Amino acid sequence: MATSSFADPPTASAPRVRRPLILAVAAAGVLVALAAVLLLRAGGDDHAPARFTAPGKAFSVVLPDGWRALAAEQLRAVPGAPAAVLRRTDGSGVVVIRRRAALKGSSRSLTRDLTAQIARRFHDVRPVTARTVKLAGGPAYVYTFARPTAGRVQSLAVAPRADRTYTLDAVAGAGARDVAAQIGAIVRSFDTTDHAPRS
Repeated sequence: MATSSFADPPTASAPRVRRPLILAVAAAGVLVALAAVLLLRAGGDDHAPARFTAPGKAFSVVLPDGWRALAAEQLRAVPGAPAAVLRRTDGSGVVVIRRRAALKGSSRSLTRDLTAQIARRFHDVRPVTARTVKLAGGPAYVYTFARPTAGRVQSLAVAPRADRTYTLDAVAGAGARDVAAQIGAIVRSFDTTDHAPRS
């Protein structure tokens, strides 16, 4: 499957990250935090957060405080025709949502393919987790990895639906626990009117 991380898009600029002084310990802490928020559903909240709904109501996600979705004219300028780009206003996090062809293959082959593709694209990749999680609209496969040299933690959620696949590709700076938690909330909240494929 040709699913790749957008990681360093030329138009939707990558998050600003503090350079060489980022310690491996801080990166490891964020990895644990990001994995936890992606895999565990948080308890009740005092108020319902805002939601971003895609044109045509194809999908929606939570839009945490401090995050904005690119407007339609800005979105058209992003290479690869993403369905949505969500960015933290301080530049410390970004989530790109894309619609792709229906997924073929198993989660095992997906793990193998993603690992190979990511290793070809980036240096100093450290896989963190690869698991299936249950979202409101059906299952998603979440692959999280670190790039210690770049000071980034990235996560790719693949959500297969009956006739298409959605990918949510997220980047946070190492040490940014609050950003990791918000990205986890965005991924967990993903919902779509497209049905999950029958198993």
